Amino acid sequence: MQEFNYIAPVLLVNLRGLKPGLMRAASIKDRVMRWSRERKLSHFHSLRHAGESVLDVGIARNDWSDQVNVFLKRFCDPSALYTGLAVEDITEIALQHPDKTFCRYDGSVFPFRDGAFDWVFSNAVIEHVGGRASQLLFLREMRRVARRVFFTTPNKYFPVESHTNVMFRHWSSTGFYQWCRDNNPHWNEENLYLMSGSYLRQLLEEADVGPYAMSSNRILGWPMTYTVVLGQGRG
Repeated sequence: MQEFNYIAPVLLVNLRGLKPGLMRAASIKDRVMRWSRERKLSHFHSLRHAGESVLDVGIARNDWSDQVNVFLKRFCDPSALYTGLAVEDITEIALQHPDKTFCRYDGSVFPFRDGAFDWVFSNAVIEHVGGRASQLLFLREMRRVARRVFFTTPNKYFPVESHTNVMFRHWSSTGFYQWCRDNNPHWNEENLYLMSGSYLRQLLEEADVGPYAMSSNRILGWPMTYTVVLGQGRG
């Protein structure tokens, strides 16, 4: 596996002072997440050539932060090269970007012809589409509509789970989902399916989406997220 060993200037939280340091911990998490997104964007832009069209899969309706819908907000090429795809009602997002194209779909088959785009870009979406059958369909649809695909997903075995902020508990799926039911019922097996590197590789093989390169984006030597590029040789 090709490795991107990015060492972040991040301080570890002092667990003995956790309660008074909650705001500091939240600030550290925010910086880490921003850093991670910047790295992924830089990686994608290093692969994409000028003039290539992009389907941005996974537009969020609740655009509450400058770190939501980052690819859309950073897109500086001609608007005709950009299309956003979402399962949510993104009418307000479309009104904010009247020069760009947006589509809503039901989460199954993408509403585009084969090879409609040069690229699909999808940041941390596949873990939200459902179980294995939905993940396989999602992979195949991304590959069907584009010559190349760039997508990312968190590493299940990173110590901190970014959606719920739990530490280590998410390493056990049974214990994690029980904790979610008791403490954060928004998340469940259908909308948050965390993946290990081995699971992701098995999924790619089963989906039969062709050649790919898979890399791990690391913090302090620990894989935080995985990036997969479809349409090129294996990494």
